[in-house]
Amino acid sequence: MEIDRRILIFDGPEGELQQLALDLIGREFEVHYANDIDEAQMLAREAKGRINAVLFPASDALPPVRDMAGRFGVSPAALIPTGQRPTDRVIAALFFHGVRWHLWDNPPDEAIRLVISSVLFEQDPLEIRFHRRVPTSIAARIEIEGEKSDTTIRDISLGGACLLGGVLGTEGDQGFLCFSNAEDEISLPIRFAWAVGDANEKSSVAGVTFIEVSPDAGAVIDGLLEAVIARHRIEKPNLEA
Repeated sequence: MEIDRRILIFDGPEGELQQLALDLIGREFEVHYANDIDEAQMLAREAKGRINAVLFPASDALPPVRDMAGRFGVSPAALIPTGQRPTDRVIAALFFHGVRWHLWDNPPDEAIRLVISSVLFEQDPLEIRFHRRVPTSIAARIEIEGEKSDTTIRDISLGGACLLGGVLGTEGDQGFLCFSNAEDEISLPIRFAWAVGDANEKSSVAGVTFIEVSPDAGAVIDGLLEAVIARHRIEKPNLEA
């Protein structure tokens, strides 16, 4: 099956994004890499409009955003500056031209997954999910027909979650997902959408949908989403401060 989602990594001459490019290979999108703008433009043209995100070094000498977006056939919101955090002047220019996400200052893998998946969520015309997912690492418990098992919430949205490890159910099973957040104890009725791996292995993975989300549980999940997203959104800096 051909991969429709593609990201382009437009690196600088020193190749500071090479390792990131290697780390991203094999995920749910195809990776294109170039450290020359003409080569990057050629790769984008060969992709025939299927580039959904462009990662590039964040520096004071970055190419004009509108020129980059036009060359690669994407909107400015699909551009993701990476590397060392630039000056407030550059951040203000990025914000003015429509860039909204960043990956600077050596982000962890969870942040990389968040930002790329968020841009794909916003930019992919074939995206059919209703809710944005954010990566997490929350200890949780699954309850299925009276049986309990510890697991980890790998990512979560208002519509469901991805679980890693534990005695997971199979497609169609129903139960409860329970976790704590500060003083809140959350219990959500769930249905297993898919599951992969041995049910007794730490590497087992499953996707669940939330059958019902109460207002209190929804507020907790909203708070989790907003806290994670805020760390990687580009906001207009106050240059007068």
